[in-house]
Amino acid sequence: MTATEAAAAEPWMTASSVAAGLALAGWIVVWCALWGWFLPAGRRRLAADDTSAFFAQLGWLWTRRVHGFRIEGFTPEARALVDDPSSGPVIVVCNHAAGVDPILVQLSMRRRLRWFMAAEQMIGPLGWFWRLQEVIPVHYDRRDTQSLLAAMTHLRAGGALGVFPEGGIARPHGQVYRFMPGFASLAAKGKARVVVLSLRGIPANAGVLRSLLVPCSATLRLLAIVDPPPAPELDAFTERVRTMIANDLGLPLADRHLDHIEERLARHTAGPSR
Repeated sequence: MTATEAAAAEPWMTASSVAAGLALAGWIVVWCALWGWFLPAGRRRLAADDTSAFFAQLGWLWTRRVHGFRIEGFTPEARALVDDPSSGPVIVVCNHAAGVDPILVQLSMRRRLRWFMAAEQMIGPLGWFWRLQEVIPVHYDRRDTQSLLAAMTHLRAGGALGVFPEGGIARPHGQVYRFMPGFASLAAKGKARVVVLSLRGIPANAGVLRSLLVPCSATLRLLAIVDPPPAPELDAFTERVRTMIANDLGLPLADRHLDHIEERLARHTAGPSR
């Protein structure tokens, strides 16, 4: 390379060096922020592995900005009971309006929830996320014996379960459908307190992506923390919890289950075809 060519190349090499230096500095700043603030903040928000803690902090910042997310009703005593595994197992129940609801409920407490979810919904692009969260699949057949065993094992270890007892997103919106009684049975057998929440302000019937992206004003409210019911009172307990949520939301009680639950119950009642 001649002196003239070297002189011509020098500005370009200098600019490249500056760009590389800035990129390296930016990378260092990002990692310092991640490991020095973002990830520790996530660990304080969720008692879980670093990946889940990262998503918890990301979710908190996102929902506060996009959803105006607010949490109400948690006294210091309630907060300690919900967040501390040494206080014993809990089952968290809430109405279900949109796909983002499990994220908002989880963000209200530090203790990690394991959710029940229909198995057919645990596929597609978010399948890896449900596996990361150790979601318990519901098949509505004999395979659910293993799912219930996993849930009981989790409760007996002092864990927390998340349940939407309507059995899915309320469609059509505007009423609280009959609850499936499984959560009450689990609470009785697992000696778990039931944490009753209500959620409002989410766009009704929206899937996960739409409900994550649409701005709104979401409020999650703690209504009660109740002791597990006696075995003979499961149905009455289930209805009491449903009424509590409906009254807080100002919604009527539906006299039926969601359509897909009604269909499954009808098939179960009819028995196998001959």
